[in-house]
Amino acid sequence: MDEIKVIALRPLNREGPLKAFVDVQIGQWIVCEWRIIKRDGERAWISPPQASWKDRDGKVRYRILLTIPGELKQRIEAAILSAWEREIAGEQKRR
Repeated sequence: MDEIKVIALRPLNREGPLKAFVDVQIGQWIVCEWRIIKRDGERAWISPPQASWKDRDGKVRYRILLTIPGELKQRIEAAILSAWEREIAGEQKRR
């Protein structure tokens, strides 16, 4: 199985559900711009890289750029969430 490694985690210091961007190495591939999303009162979840655009009515639309098989996707999400939890724990210690 391919090794999964979080190589960059960029927290965002702003309001809203988008909490961070993450770059992940999967074997020899590097996939950038995963997103950590967390709404108040909910658990954080992971969104794969995506493109966004405004339609004719000015509404923002999104399209996922990468489809990953279930088991591999679960492993990637677990690695990202684990890195995120370590980041949060580190922030709390610094306070």
